[in-house]
Amino acid sequence: MRNIQTKIFSILFSVTLFGSLISCGGPGSDNSAAALLGLDIPASATKPQFLNRYAELAFESYTQAELDASNLAAAVTTFDSTGTPSDANLTNLKNLWVKARASYLITEGFRFSNGPIDNDTVLACDTSECEGLLNAWPLDEDAVDNYINNGSNSVTNFSSIYDKIGDPTIGTEGDADKIVLTGYHPIEYLLWGKDTSDTGAGDRDSSYFADATTNGARRRHYLKTITDRLVVHLGLIKAQWDPSQTGNFRETFLDSANVNTSVGSIFQGLGSFMAGEWGGERLTGVIGETQEEEHSCFSDTTKADFYYDAQGVLNIWTGNYSIQKGVNISTGPGLSAILSFKQQGSIQSEIESSRNLFCINLSDTESQDPNYTTSCPAGSLTHRFDQAISSADSQHGLLVNVQRLIGSTLNRDFVAAAAAIGFSVAP
Repeated sequence: MRNIQTKIFSILFSVTLFGSLISCGGPGSDNSAAALLGLDIPASATKPQFLNRYAELAFESYTQAELDASNLAAAVTTFDSTGTPSDANLTNLKNLWVKARASYLITEGFRFSNGPIDNDTVLACDTSECEGLLNAWPLDEDAVDNYINNGSNSVTNFSSIYDKIGDPTIGTEGDADKIVLTGYHPIEYLLWGKDTSDTGAGDRDSSYFADATTNGARRRHYLKTITDRLVVHLGLIKAQWDPSQTGNFRETFLDSANVNTSVGSIFQGLGSFMAGEWGGERLTGVIGETQEEEHSCFSDTTKADFYYDAQGVLNIWTGNYSIQKGVNISTGPGLSAILSFKQQGSIQSEIESSRNLFCINLSDTESQDPNYTTSCPAGSLTHRFDQAISSADSQHGLLVNVQRLIGSTLNRDFVAAAAAIGFSVAP
């Protein structure tokens, strides 16, 4: 009898210890205990539980993006009200843009999933798909100048600006797709100007916006008009995820009849984002090797673009909402929670590796970034992105490797994870 009791105690102790090892990891952990023991762990959340968390994450992410854009817009309003803005005033706007950009990039993982950000049958911003008005790229910056310089146009009327988007007659490159007049990148261009330097970002100074300068006032007014609209568009998207509202996209998304459709759309959206944008088009500069192919080419903040795109994908995967590395603002069951441990493969570590490659260390442009650092880990990209895309740069190989990691390895493993529970991700 005593031996039986000892054996039972031993089994219970082992189970308890194992359970403690697993539970210490919490949601989104790398489940290192399970890996060491070679065991599988069943899914820890149901699909409806994950979908609820995904909707919470979307609402939280767009709420922060709208708040940070609102802070930028408020400063732009003050900037617009003076005919003699100072360099300090302009630097303040650049810093606020860097913060606003970070929180928007976190939301990019919600793209391509048939949601309100880029499906105009769900939500239209000024009759167009919202994402294009917020983040279209690349742009012909001469089109922005030409629009402002045309005194017959209204720079204070958004409808007037909206009507000229895609009009090749105001550009110089003959490409209608590059006539981008609204969103983060035209704002970035106005604040920094063209970057033709090997050692820094665009060097716009405050005199560009002064009344004493030709079109200075019109530039300020244009900046205010498109920044104010940026806030409006982000608010419209946020409202579609707002739990306090009825009849919005969130209700349809969470409807019990749509569970598999919603989960399938998320898998497909993330797969498309990895292969087509984050690890695809955004890294075309690695092949083309020209500064123009840098995503945030005016501010030289492209390393942050990659960092926060990765963080946004990681947030959805783990269920944690985080902007600053290691600081979880909220937690819940992520996409990984509806997969058993072995079905997850190495996806989490691959996302983290893709994020951690990009060290945000450029003090002239990124010092206000939530993850700015003066000390970069060994093996991370410390050079300017617009220099590292050149094969002559000693860190060029890091970009080649990360392109393979995101666009090939991670995407392959993600497609396999989806297939393990019955969802397909088309290329």
